Amino acid sequence: MKNKFIGTWKLESVIIRHVHHKIYPFGKEVKGILIYGKEYMSVQIMMPVHFPISETRKHQLKLEDLAQTLNRYMGYFGSYEIDEANHIVIHHVKGAIAQKLTAGEEIRNFKFKDEKLVLSKGPLELTWSRV
Repeated sequence: MKNKFIGTWKLESVIIRHVHHKIYPFGKEVKGILIYGKEYMSVQIMMPVHFPISETRKHQLKLEDLAQTLNRYMGYFGSYEIDEANHIVIHHVKGAIAQKLTAGEEIRNFKFKDEKLVLSKGPLELTWSRV
């Protein structure tokens, strides 16, 4: 099963399923990459938001500007294991942009559908296509 995960995946969508509706919490322009190696994984997700910075302001960026930008980005890396019987992948977080995730576990249900990898947790569903 691990061989099906290994490789680079591009994020296609992040949706929340609610009754008969799909909600795009980060918009339809969300971008991301997920990489599974033999022992380690890494994921980066960016929620694009137009955040214009004038040439003048580039030299005067404040901590609030940086915080607003980072609020739209998430990423972590670590080892992982697959529970094939229960269709679960467990990411053992070694480092993350959100430090509270470090040393924790991110557990996702998985399925392979039409050559795509779908990771979910409750109503949240991320669909990835192989690069």
